[in-house]
Amino acid sequence: MSLLKHRLAKTVKINRISAIWIIPIVTLCIGIWMLYSHFSQQGKSVTLLAHDASSIVAGKTVIKSRSVDIGIVESVTLSDDYKKVVIHGRINKEMEPLIKNDSIFWIVKPQIGRAGVTGLDTLLSGVYIELVTGKDEAGFNGKPFTLYDTPPLTAPNEAGIRINLESSQSRVVPRGASVLFRGYQVGNVESSNFDIKLRKMKYQLFIAKPFDSLVTQNVRFWKEGGVNLSLSSQGANLDIPSLDVILSGGVSFDVPDGSKFGEQAKQFATYELYPNKKSIQDSQYTDYHEFLLFFNDSISGLDKGAPVEYRGIRIGTVSEVPFYTKQIFDTNPISNHNIPVLIRIEPGRLSNVIDKPVDLASIIIREQNNGLRAALKSANFITGSLYVDLNFYPNYQNEETNIQNQEYGYDTIKTVPTGLSQLQAKIIQTLDNLNNLPLDKTVTEFNQSLEKSQQLLDSLNRLINSKDIQNLPKELKTTIDSLNKTLQGIQPGSTLQNQLQADLQKFEEIMNQLSPVLETLNDKSNSLIFAAPKKDDPQPKARGH
Repeated sequence: MSLLKHRLAKTVKINRISAIWIIPIVTLCIGIWMLYSHFSQQGKSVTLLAHDASSIVAGKTVIKSRSVDIGIVESVTLSDDYKKVVIHGRINKEMEPLIKNDSIFWIVKPQIGRAGVTGLDTLLSGVYIELVTGKDEAGFNGKPFTLYDTPPLTAPNEAGIRINLESSQSRVVPRGASVLFRGYQVGNVESSNFDIKLRKMKYQLFIAKPFDSLVTQNVRFWKEGGVNLSLSSQGANLDIPSLDVILSGGVSFDVPDGSKFGEQAKQFATYELYPNKKSIQDSQYTDYHEFLLFFNDSISGLDKGAPVEYRGIRIGTVSEVPFYTKQIFDTNPISNHNIPVLIRIEPGRLSNVIDKPVDLASIIIREQNNGLRAALKSANFITGSLYVDLNFYPNYQNEETNIQNQEYGYDTIKTVPTGLSQLQAKIIQTLDNLNNLPLDKTVTEFNQSLEKSQQLLDSLNRLINSKDIQNLPKELKTTIDSLNKTLQGIQPGSTLQNQLQADLQKFEEIMNQLSPVLETLNDKSNSLIFAAPKKDDPQPKARGH
């Protein structure tokens, strides 16, 4: 029993770890390091919202920037309301600085546009998503981006200025149209949208640097496009823009004539878009005085924006044609034949002529007592356009002692009939005078004179057809033939003329022979009875005697 007791083994507790646990511990550490390395190198996740996911495949469609792969699409799903496509993508760690709040994503695929055919390389490689980084210094706040179908016209980080325009006109300027300054392209129309609440078109323009310095507070923007033909008193003016502007339209801007440049415009400043260049000149005259005119003549051809002139100098603009308010229509209906027209007198138009400011409205009100009146005049006989002309008419001077200068809350200007109306009245008066003439009696007497003239013509015809008158030409011909024969007898070379010349020569010889006898008789008249004394021969005289 004691021997068995001494043979029992003793157990000893070991406090160190077995070496077999080294392998799983190392494996666990490697796994943890691999997981950390995987997630730390993954980069940021971005969410893109699109209308459809055409040709976008999760795990295959890549995200690029300047043709360099910077990420990949991880998943493509629908939104909770099933109205949009939600695309989750992952950007590489080293490319995270490209993601900013104003970065732009769009799908690159084959397209035909104003710039030509683009995206042909995607026919083989498949579509991809292009990224253009922004310039927001705040970085990325994790909000979803909109995935566009077309690339941006200008990059968000490109230097320049963006301007907002508003327009209530019907003709739309398309996205991508040119922005021009005196015919030179300086930018593009980035977006074109219609505001349903305001019922206006809204545009966003981008003007690149250094042309952004041209945009100041006093510039005006107007539409370009199409061929503009204008007819005025100066003649016809044909303005033909470039072919690109004719096809797609455009926007031009400049400072109106006579206006200062002003300070530099700020980013996203809002301007009004005018219909044409001519309208921007009127926009600078914000100081005006309204007058109400009543015309008895037709206002056909007088449009809103027509000039108001004083002896050829423009001093205002027609504001409303016709101008009817409820009060005017109730007290002055159309049946009264007085058509109201509202005009604006703009003293700023005289700034180039007169240095000092002039209270033009007070002068017009005062000078009506001296015969100042308004009339409609023709601006162009071809188009039939009219304008309002102010001038002095002596016939209306001091016509009324107290002229009513205000009606319906507006200052008024008295009107006179137009030159065409006066001419028409004179023509009508002339026609009335002609109508009052005894034309019936005159026509009867004229018919009687015609009958007597016809009788006289019949008598002449009978006289001409008589035998005596018909034989007269034959006798006259015989007389002319006899005279012709007589003239032929005395013409040069005839017998009568030769005989006459011979007789004349003989007569000349006789006269030569009688010449000495006549001289002797001249000296001594009795020489025919008594012999004439002999004369001494003439002696030559000495030189000098």
